[in-house]
Amino acid sequence: MAKRSYDDITWLEDPKDVIVLTNRSGKNFILELPTGQYRLDNGRKMRTLRSILEIGQIQELVNAGQLEVEG
Repeated sequence: MAKRSYDDITWLEDPKDVIVLTNRSGKNFILELPTGQYRLDNGRKMRTLRSILEIGQIQELVNAGQLEVEG
């Protein structure tokens, strides 16, 4: 297999922009994201970009302690 060239990659995330959201609520959530709905069940984790914290629903759940942010 040929070594991958970074010239053909259109996007590389900055590691400091990546977070993990963990559902600590005891409930399952349907998150309304710009890309569509995302189901985050109780105890499950979601690896995503820090910019998700700018979404109102996500901010409310984090502020209420129902979602935990790591990273």
